[in-house]
Amino acid sequence: MLKIIQITFYIVLCIFLLDIFDLFQTKIGFLKAIIYYGILILPIPLLIMEFKANRNLTEPILRKAIPILTIIGLIYLNPLKILFNIATWKTQTIELINENKGNHKVEFQMKDIGALGYAKRNAEVYYLTEYFYFVLSENYDERNFIGTDWKRIDEDINEIGLK
Repeated sequence: MLKIIQITFYIVLCIFLLDIFDLFQTKIGFLKAIIYYGILILPIPLLIMEFKANRNLTEPILRKAIPILTIIGLIYLNPLKILFNIATWKTQTIELINENKGNHKVEFQMKDIGALGYAKRNAEVYYLTEYFYFVLSENYDERNFIGTDWKRIDEDINEIGLK
């Protein structure tokens, strides 16, 4: 049981860190919610099970240090702030597409942030699949995309469903 919780925790931790630093993102809101709730819940039972399984406190220090550091980091980040960050970025417009690599795009994206409205960004993204992508740059400057490789298409997607 300890091994299953350890593996699950480390997978969730890696995906959470990639998501929080805007490196790897998903458009599946349910998966992102599972990851965010998992990172809030899993460190505590893992830490308790580690202390119960190994009565010697100094032996596997690294296995105990990572959940402790995760708990400290979550307290620093504020769990409510993490819970309010569960919303995914939704594509509103595909502005540019790379002619050589069809998965490499520049998109205008929005994210619902509750009563505060919508967060907006122009992001250069590279899609691995339809639902998983890497954010290459959030600093969109049209001068970087002038050339033969990029084609302006301005296709409206409207994933949020705004009128």
